This record gives sequence, C-alpha cells and structure tokens, in this order.
Amino acid sequence: MVATIELIRCEDIGMSHEIAKLLLEHAETFLERTEAIKTAMSLGMPLSEIEEYLDWLDSMRDRQHPPGKTDRAADDAV
Repeated sequence: MVATIELIRCEDIGMSHEIAKLLLEHAETFLERTEAIKTAMSLGMPLSEIEEYLDWLDSMRDRQHPPGKTDRAADDAV
C-alpha cells in the first residue's frame, strides 16, 4: 500500500513538472516567463531545474534561429 502511494506521488510530481515545462516553453515575453517561473515553483519544480530547463530552451531556440539569419540589422547593412 505504501509503495502504491509513493508511486502515485511520483507520477503526480512528474505530471506537475511536465505542465510547468509546457508553461515555460510557451512563455515568450519577460512577463509571461516570470509568471511561468512562479507557477512552476508553485507546482513544486525546484528553481535549479527551472533554470536548467530555461537554459536548455534558450540554447535550442538559438540553434533554430541563428543570429545572422534573423537579425534585421544584418539585412539593413546589405
């Protein structure tokens, strides 16, 4: 019985963290990201894990949009 309760708690934590990650992923503005961080913390996600995930997200976004390709200043210089 105790093992079942612990398993349910682990699944709940996992689901909460997945929801928090979705909120963080979809936050585009500074205000949205701030609110997503607060919500993630209220769902029990540790700040260190939030920071790691945001760093990973930023690195993935940088790979998808290299600075030279989307930079308007580069277009104006040509």
